[in-house]
Amino acid sequence: MTENIQETIVELLNQASLYGKDSQRVQHLRHVQELILRKDPSLLDNFLEEVLVFQTDRSAEVRKTITSFIEEACQHDPEVIVKVIDALRFLLYDDNVLVQKKLIVAMVSIYKSTLKWLSRSRLIDENVRSMWESMINMKNHIISLLKSDNDGLRTAAIKFIEMLALALSKRTADSIVPQSNDQDISVNVIQDDHRILKKAKLELEGKDVMEKLLEFTLSQHLSSVNLISAMGAIANIARQRPDYMSRVVQTFEALQVNLPPTLVDSQVSSVRKIIKLKLLSLLKHPASLAFHPQITTLLTDLGATQAEVLKHLPKVTSESKRKLTSGGSENIAKKSKLLLDEPNSYTSYDIDDSSNMSNKISNTQSATSTTNPNHQNTAIDITAADLIGKLNITNVVDLVLVSMLTLPERMPASFQATYTPIAAAGTPAQIQHLARLLGAQLTAAGYGKGYELMKSQQTTKPAQSDDDVSDVKPITSIMGVGRDDAFPIDSDKPNMSGLPISVIGSSNVSSSSTSVPSTSTSVSNEGVLSEASSSALPATTTANTSTMPSTTVQQKKFKPFKLADAMKPIEYEEMQRMSTDAFYRILHAEDVCDRAGVGHVRKKTMTSLVCLSERSFRDIYEDYIFADVRKRHDLAFSWLYQEYAYASGYLSVLEPNKKKDFSKYDDTLCRLLEYLQEKPDQRDGLFSRLLISAPLITDNALRVLKRYCQDETRSYIGMNTLRDLIFRRMTMRDKFLEILLDFTHNDIVAVRNNAIRISKSLHEKEEFKQAIERHALKFLKHLTSARPPEALFSDEKKNSNDAWTEDSIRLCLPLYLGLMPSNHNLIQPLATIYTGVNGDIKRVILRVLETPVRGMGMNSPEILKLVENCPKGAETLITRIIHILTEQTPPSRELVEKVRDLYHKRVSDVRFLIPVLNGLEKKEIINALPKLIKLSSMVVKEVFNRLLGLNASAETYASPILPSELLIALHQISPEDCELKIIMTATSLCFNERTIYTHDVLAVVIQQLVEISPIPVLFMRTVLQALSLYPKMVGFVMNILQRLITKQAWKQARIWEGFIKCCQKTRPHSFPLLLQLPPPQLKHVFKIASDLRDGLIRHIRSLSIAQRSSIPSSIMSVIEDNSENNTIASGTTISIQPPDIRIQPTTTVNDIATIQQQQQQQQQNVEPVH
Repeated sequence: MTENIQETIVELLNQASLYGKDSQRVQHLRHVQELILRKDPSLLDNFLEEVLVFQTDRSAEVRKTITSFIEEACQHDPEVIVKVIDALRFLLYDDNVLVQKKLIVAMVSIYKSTLKWLSRSRLIDENVRSMWESMINMKNHIISLLKSDNDGLRTAAIKFIEMLALALSKRTADSIVPQSNDQDISVNVIQDDHRILKKAKLELEGKDVMEKLLEFTLSQHLSSVNLISAMGAIANIARQRPDYMSRVVQTFEALQVNLPPTLVDSQVSSVRKIIKLKLLSLLKHPASLAFHPQITTLLTDLGATQAEVLKHLPKVTSESKRKLTSGGSENIAKKSKLLLDEPNSYTSYDIDDSSNMSNKISNTQSATSTTNPNHQNTAIDITAADLIGKLNITNVVDLVLVSMLTLPERMPASFQATYTPIAAAGTPAQIQHLARLLGAQLTAAGYGKGYELMKSQQTTKPAQSDDDVSDVKPITSIMGVGRDDAFPIDSDKPNMSGLPISVIGSSNVSSSSTSVPSTSTSVSNEGVLSEASSSALPATTTANTSTMPSTTVQQKKFKPFKLADAMKPIEYEEMQRMSTDAFYRILHAEDVCDRAGVGHVRKKTMTSLVCLSERSFRDIYEDYIFADVRKRHDLAFSWLYQEYAYASGYLSVLEPNKKKDFSKYDDTLCRLLEYLQEKPDQRDGLFSRLLISAPLITDNALRVLKRYCQDETRSYIGMNTLRDLIFRRMTMRDKFLEILLDFTHNDIVAVRNNAIRISKSLHEKEEFKQAIERHALKFLKHLTSARPPEALFSDEKKNSNDAWTEDSIRLCLPLYLGLMPSNHNLIQPLATIYTGVNGDIKRVILRVLETPVRGMGMNSPEILKLVENCPKGAETLITRIIHILTEQTPPSRELVEKVRDLYHKRVSDVRFLIPVLNGLEKKEIINALPKLIKLSSMVVKEVFNRLLGLNASAETYASPILPSELLIALHQISPEDCELKIIMTATSLCFNERTIYTHDVLAVVIQQLVEISPIPVLFMRTVLQALSLYPKMVGFVMNILQRLITKQAWKQARIWEGFIKCCQKTRPHSFPLLLQLPPPQLKHVFKIASDLRDGLIRHIRSLSIAQRSSIPSSIMSVIEDNSENNTIASGTTISIQPPDIRIQPTTTVNDIATIQQQQQQQQQNVEPVH
């Protein structure tokens, strides 16, 4: 069994290594995965290396499949991670984003499996240590992907960080672990003395990644997808690790009033719904009891009903109540003792005001501080405590009145959709919540007492002994997470500022926290701490606080430095020279800046200097860019964007109301375009890229683009650029489309063809179809004008074209005709306009119709409709259309029906039938022949070509009339219906097609004609022509002549005349036939063709006596009557027979024998006549 599986795996790996379809190769690898990991896991070590080879495969799908294989292998046998760690690291840095996402998702389970395996393993070698270091590096890289530009990578990184926060934290009794999370792991399983896994350090790492996730959640530049993922992650962490409940609730509280400004209305609504759902889920958690006032207030703001809130409230047991009550009592007692022991902790505060505000703040914080002994004071808490006393009716009314000045005229739809009435307005709970919301916004903006106190604590470094122990909790800021520039945080290093400033309720990492120093007068003057905030701050219990003076900290005064005192004036020319030299140095510092990693700073500096300087810098910068434009084109693009920013007023901080001036931007854009236009090599596409990337395209830039497109050698690239601009520049789409359509009537063929090519591709898009068709119809209607429009000609030719020429006519047609194959409805306006133009324009239209009509096809409903409803005057147009359609293929049944109806009911012109002749019945063709052959010779030839299938292939040719039937029908045309001369011409056309009218076909024709009574007039002419074409038919012709004798051909003068001519032409073969004629007819033959007598006499001489005896005497008498007068040049008379030998009717056989002997003797004695 195992051997069979091994053979199958080897075969599948070999097939997967071949470069076939990616789907098949992926299927093979999945089959290998199933065989190894599910059927026979013992084979994993044997084939692991062979499978890992595919990590470098060119196909992203194959690499994703290998990632899945590694993930499942690590779940089955965690020790494999040591062998596959290099492959994982390689795939993490893959160029394909989808592969990276797959790897990050796989790392969620791989990291947990690895951590679980290491916690149980006691054998730690160098390979395991190296693997763990690589795992740490990969972990750090994935965390850094939170700053990636790709939403998908950020979402995957959020899931990974969620796993880290759960795995690197302790599971408590209140932790809720989902049933599906069978691989849940925490630091609880790690032993304190583990050789690699340091439990305390891992806990710190878990807290650090949690802080980063909270920081990411409050970022102001998140997409809705990332924000929803982050909210789901922190809510899940809070449910499974209740220690983070406080920070998560505060994060939602801050997020509710500080949503990212990049979200649209629908996204804001979705995010608010998600916040509501997550808070409801947290409300169910037993550990959230201490935060119920905050959560319920937030839910009320988010539109949750009281019934919803009550439904999600957890059932509180008596044990939980006792725990909360005892904890609160201990905390209150502790704080009271601290306040009694240290009455002068904050000497700069007013005691009376402080005590009054303390009562208010104690009420505000009672929901959290009394129930949570580990609660930390945040900047939001301090600011909110300061605001509570100020939120009286007067101040609130003033705030409302002031805010009304900035209200929009109409209520925003998003506000109307999300607003919920305040159910408990004016109550202490609502005032506290409002104060916290305002505190969050003020802290985010960098205002408020909590923010200023936090800033002062960071910058103050009081002297303190190592033995000082303080119970003061560090003041934290919910919004500090997003303000790393003001409050740098490093969770791995101790805070060196003297006071640890953490984020969103983070716990203290250092062994002891420094005390809050007594506030100096300078601080109080700045309004950092007021009476309201003093009560919010916890009492400070330090060893030397009581001895610290509360006087103002004296600062040493220095004489201010004035730059003017150290400056001396510089001449303008010297200043210009120095600035130019400095600019040149910046230009030539490219390599140095790139090596130092500040190339972007150099680029920004140069573009700013060029935009702000005079013309000199601009010329220098242009020359520098144009010296190697392929390498330095990014400088040109940056310069252009910088010019646009200055022109738009985005960078004019000192002059916010300055009028926008795009003249310098326009000049820069046009100069760059003109240079790129003059480049001989356009393959780099920089001209198109610059136009497409330009933030604004001016009118002068459009003129440059028009000149570029007008160039015959560059029109292809120019038209493609116009197409890209049409798709990408929505605001200027109509203008670009108009320029493109104008080029469709250009007099340069290459330019016109490229414009039509792009227009036809755009016509396939529904949004451009109507505009393009309107333009094409507009120029088609110009043909009805007396003179061509000026739009057809360039500026120098506008006044020199007063009449329509073939070239000007053709310029109006190509776009319209090019659109007809894609929109068959356009043929109807063409027919209407055709009836209103002059003959010259009609002829041009008929000549250019072939391509579009062939593109429409014979089965087009619009063509059939046009044939059925033919406009008066459009008969030639329809004839031409039908002719084009049926030139190489037989007509369809529908087309034949429409043409037949048109011919019989409206238009009796037989020319309408020519294109559909092959679709008519034989009788209809025969009836139309007299009219058809009366047309011009070229038309008649075309008729015969169609009937005989000369221009059609043998597969498609199917004429209803045979060639023989056609020729017979021509002979049967009455001279009254058509002149004989015309019929003769038509028959001659048939004889010219010798490939069709072979001797066999002609024999059939002659055989059938001779049986017709009366015999057709042109019968003998046809016999003579057939004999001329095929001399070997003489025997057949003799039979026909004999048939004519029996039919008494002499009764028809033309037939008889042809009979005599045929006898003359076929002698001596015709002599036996002449002997069969009656005497009068023979005599008439001799009278018309006397030369036949001599030949006939010679023929009779050559006969035997028996043969001559069979000749009737009446015939002989006709021959003898003229033979006596027959003389030769010498005057000798020669008779046919000796005078004494006569063949009488009563002659017997013996007499004939005797006569033959006498004739033989006589012939021997007669001398030949010379």
